[in-house]
Amino acid sequence: MASKATAALGQLLASVFIAIRRYGWIFVTLFVAVLAISAITEREAAHIRAVQPVVLPLPDNANLVEPEELLELLQASFTKSLDQLTLSDIDIERVEEVLEAQPFVGDAEAYVDADLVLHITAEQRVPLLRVIADNGQNYYLDLDGVRLPLSPNYTVRVPVVTGKVVPWSDDYRDKPDHQLRQLMALGHYLRRDEFLRALVEQIDVSATGELVLAPKLGDQVIYLGRYDSKETPQRLERLKIFYREGLPYEGWRKYRSFDLRYADQVVAKKA
Repeated sequence: MASKATAALGQLLASVFIAIRRYGWIFVTLFVAVLAISAITEREAAHIRAVQPVVLPLPDNANLVEPEELLELLQASFTKSLDQLTLSDIDIERVEEVLEAQPFVGDAEAYVDADLVLHITAEQRVPLLRVIADNGQNYYLDLDGVRLPLSPNYTVRVPVVTGKVVPWSDDYRDKPDHQLRQLMALGHYLRRDEFLRALVEQIDVSATGELVLAPKLGDQVIYLGRYDSKETPQRLERLKIFYREGLPYEGWRKYRSFDLRYADQVVAKKA
């Protein structure tokens, strides 16, 4: 009897050992999963230690929006104060959407690091033109043609469009002949050219839709005429040649106007 009992016990232990060998990985996997879930749950419940916003400056090292304003905007979007937020409260995509709703923020990136610090990097929209129209409208147009309000923090030095500017229209970029789209094209042309960017301070729109440029130095006016995608760049190239080759000999102070509306020439009138 003893030998049979011993044999049965041995068979049982052997079966248990075989079962452990066969299915032990399941228990190990479950154990690891429980530990991982516990660690994730603990991290999700941990409080954010700090929020660090960074605003990338414009080319002239200016900020239209300050980091403190981003913190205020973010705070307004949560029911808790920022120092009471847990990791589970932070939806990174929502944070970025909230920040990108700020008029001067073009793109925002956010992430939480291993030390539970919420990092925010905001890229500002870059103004291309400022419109101060006779109809009372006063705003910036950025590089993408988005209308921006004025900033209480900084005034960007870009060409100012004045005079008979048409009222704002949300769909102007879909209309090739729309005045605002033409002004955007001219603004980009001036911005790409180092000489013209340094020269032109103001673009005045006449009642007939013709454009008159004012340089940053001197009292001259430059009659550019109505915008044309082919003629306007050619006229501006003639103006550059005239400034470089004609003016050094006579001196630009002797002239009160330059007219580019005539084919292949610049008509200069003396003061």
